[in-house]
Amino acid sequence: MFHPVPRPCLGFHLRKLTLALLTILFMLSGFLPMACAAGLTGQLQFAEGTYRINVGDVLSVNVYNQADLSSSGILVRSDGNATFNGIGELHLAGKTIREATELLETQVQELVRDPRISLTVSESKPPSVYLAGAVMRPGMLQNTGSSSSTGSTSTDSTSSTSSSNSSAKANQMDFRLSNVLSAAGGVKLSADLANIMVTRNGEPFKTVNLWPMLKEGDPDGDIMLQNGDSVYIPELPEQALDDATYRLLLTSAVGPKTFPVRIIGEVKTPGVYELNGISPFLTSAIAKSGGYNVGANRKVIALRRFTSEDKFSTLYIDPNRNDFMLRPNDVIYISELKVYKAGHFGENVSKIMSPFTSLTSAFVGLSILRTLK
Repeated sequence: MFHPVPRPCLGFHLRKLTLALLTILFMLSGFLPMACAAGLTGQLQFAEGTYRINVGDVLSVNVYNQADLSSSGILVRSDGNATFNGIGELHLAGKTIREATELLETQVQELVRDPRISLTVSESKPPSVYLAGAVMRPGMLQNTGSSSSTGSTSTDSTSSTSSSNSSAKANQMDFRLSNVLSAAGGVKLSADLANIMVTRNGEPFKTVNLWPMLKEGDPDGDIMLQNGDSVYIPELPEQALDDATYRLLLTSAVGPKTFPVRIIGEVKTPGVYELNGISPFLTSAIAKSGGYNVGANRKVIALRRFTSEDKFSTLYIDPNRNDFMLRPNDVIYISELKVYKAGHFGENVSKIMSPFTSLTSAFVGLSILRTLK
């Protein structure tokens, strides 16, 4: 006999729907606080960079569910202090965003239980360092995000930063020593990169050796500079780099971008020419001068090389060597072929090169170029 299956009543459906809704609400009650906390943690993690708060920065602070403790437009004054609602004065200059946030949390905990704090840099003053010694452009270097005049640093402000300020910060990279030296035009080829001295807060901070980074890629020596640091690069009394090390420095980020040489004699356009680290060769200098004259001596070339202001040596080079590397302030003399054939080449070299007995005489009137010694 057929027995129909009883249909569930409306009350059964309602009880089932209610149970499902309660289950969802229970899950959300645990999930929502976790989601909020995760979002806040992500924001703080974003702020955990290397940027340090500078005098002149403008800050914003948000204390979750505490409008009276939240504020914006907080200026970091010349004494390094900033004033916060309900807290008072805090010294923040020189601190990272994370360090400043932790300090704020410590203070706010006296007023609010388990505070959740978001600290942002809404406007930033470009950090700066002072460079001295064997660097191409010594002096104050400010990181404004302009590749032509500054180094680079990374900032830690969050997404609430104004779009224009965020754009400027996006153009900034970290303030590593190598970046700063590169932004200053690089170091002189006589720089003592094994004994770079960094001063911080008026006190000796660290002596840095950049050679392991240049030779082996070891990043330990490429330290992160801070706003207000001073960097001094000593200068070796004489250029003593072998060819391999010299080329390595030329092609590195911290090497000089260009260097000058003088070429005289039988070329189309004698004069001073700038060579770059990619092609520092004799052939490049001859090409820049327009090439040889018809009667030029292409068998041997004389070169005067300065190892200091008034110390030099005279070299004789086969111009057909494609790999002969020139050095800053080299003076190249190309004689006439008939002088060479007549056997008067050495006498002629002594006569022509006699005025060039120092860097000053070799590059007279070119004071900017002489800084490359």
